[in-house]
Amino acid sequence: MADLPVELRRGSPRFEELWREGRSSPWRTATKSIRHPSLGTISLDCDTVLLPDGHQTVLVYSADPGSPEAAVLDMLRVIGLQQV
Repeated sequence: MADLPVELRRGSPRFEELWREGRSSPWRTATKSIRHPSLGTISLDCDTVLLPDGHQTVLVYSADPGSPEAAVLDMLRVIGLQQV
């Protein structure tokens, strides 16, 4: 996750410009536990960035590749597509 800003800065001149302006607040990181009714408790990394001028917050939930949590996220991507 720490490489994301580096990748965005390399790939987007506009992102690089906004990054240099420094108007957003720093990333805030925490671990969040979410209780899913079918899959149980899922612990995910939660990264937050606040955009003060736009009064917006961006939340990014992620898991380490190959981890059990990543497998649960993969399941969540398709679980709503199944017919009941």
